Amino acid sequence: MHNQQLLSQYVAALESSALCARLDAHGRVVFISESLQKQLHTDAAVIGTRFTQFIEPSNRDQLTDRINYAIEFKQSWNGIVRLVSATTTDKDSGAWFKCLTIPLFENEQLSEIVLLLQDISREVYLDELLNETRFDAVTGLATRVDLLNDLKKARAQCLAILDIRKFRSFVDFYGLEFGDQLLRAFSNWSAQYLSESRLNIYRLYGDKFAIAADFRMIPNLFEVHLQQYYDALAKAQFTVDGGDVEIDIALGMGVGRKKLIQLAESALAKAKKVFSGYQIECVKERDFSHSHQINWMPKIQAALDNDNFVNYYQPIKSSNGQHVDYYEALVRLRDGKNDLPPGLFLDKAKTTRYYSQITRSVVQQAMVQSERHQVAISVNVSIEDILNPQTVEFILTTLDQHPAAQLIFEITETESTEDFSAVEEFAQQVRQRGAKIAIDDFGVGYSNFSRLIQLHPDYLKIDGSIIKNILEDKSNASILNGMISICRELNIPMVAEFVENEAINGYLTQQQIEYLQGYYIGRPAPHISQWLN
Repeated sequence: MHNQQLLSQYVAALESSALCARLDAHGRVVFISESLQKQLHTDAAVIGTRFTQFIEPSNRDQLTDRINYAIEFKQSWNGIVRLVSATTTDKDSGAWFKCLTIPLFENEQLSEIVLLLQDISREVYLDELLNETRFDAVTGLATRVDLLNDLKKARAQCLAILDIRKFRSFVDFYGLEFGDQLLRAFSNWSAQYLSESRLNIYRLYGDKFAIAADFRMIPNLFEVHLQQYYDALAKAQFTVDGGDVEIDIALGMGVGRKKLIQLAESALAKAKKVFSGYQIECVKERDFSHSHQINWMPKIQAALDNDNFVNYYQPIKSSNGQHVDYYEALVRLRDGKNDLPPGLFLDKAKTTRYYSQITRSVVQQAMVQSERHQVAISVNVSIEDILNPQTVEFILTTLDQHPAAQLIFEITETESTEDFSAVEEFAQQVRQRGAKIAIDDFGVGYSNFSRLIQLHPDYLKIDGSIIKNILEDKSNASILNGMISICRELNIPMVAEFVENEAINGYLTQQQIEYLQGYYIGRPAPHISQWLN
């Protein structure tokens, strides 16, 4: 009798504090705890009704079958269930529970079913958030979250990062939905192709993706698989919005035990600078560490103090003539016997006061050479230069001091949109002093044609990514044709960069592109006199 009283108190305590319910053998509610009533927004009036009314409708039959199967074999059922209020029509209402279903038998007959529940709605919500960060909404690929985990799990020693060349141009001309469709088509094809080599592809952001093996693959084998993928992609076509699209990628591979993403990013940056066919750029940890041991700031400061920033000049030729029409000034850092390209130091200088001094050095040298040889020379100016009052004042003063100089200021098109009023004012001021304006890298980024019309540059330089494989890529040709139509309408001469061979030169000449620049026309050289002679 004493044990029976204790047992009754235990049961009462459990029922009052826990999320629980008791059902009869037919699944009707004989007891429901007050805490569970609150969760389900119901009351004791549900006594005698079937508990299945609270199970989320889309899973009701499936869960009922599982529970009945367990009871038939006199077993408990432990699982996850979503319960909703029987009176609501809101599909998003309800909560998730761990549910322990315990059948009670008397004389081998089912007497009652006890349900013990634990609210896990917050855990489910956090899992959903985690899944949203783990998987990309557009492509369905795993994201950087899984990439980091998989690299650690596999103890990876190699990683590739790629992006789609001129992807922004696709979006500019065809729209965001077209871009999303292209990303999905590319992702599906890549995931299927790479899986055969046990490689996984991840979307990092935008048009940037990562490729990693699902085991500790040796670098040589990894590079072989990447090259096969690269070659296959060059022959692939993707059907997007009813049309066939060919794409090209820049691909970089990092090899090392640490900082794999940084190594692969560095390799990708190299691949994007120079198109060298379907070749994979590779950066190894030991090489990366050595190159980054250089402290560039003392080198830059010393070069400024000793006038060791020198201009190289690359010729730009009219397509309907044999003579050079003007030259582009390209900065180099003279380090002993080596003249280092700007890719090594210019980005590092941009965050310091030295950057404006480098710009002034380039402009000063270009003006002197232009005046001395009576030739036109173009120099690159960034939005940082245009927004720097001291740099602008230096340019204007130097133009006044060299009235015979023929300067062309090239403004990067993607940068010029950041503060167009400052760009417009700068253009007006230098034009008053006889200089001209060119828009550089046109066709990449978010081209703003209304601003282009408003600025009306004297030259428009086509982005090199469009020209590099113009003969193999029909979409590049379509983009170029659209740009030609716009420039013809606005009466703006075009300059094509990256003219690397006779075939590209012939094609662009046939298209009547006014000016050509590239290694086929002439490589940069430190003295203009080399070209004049």
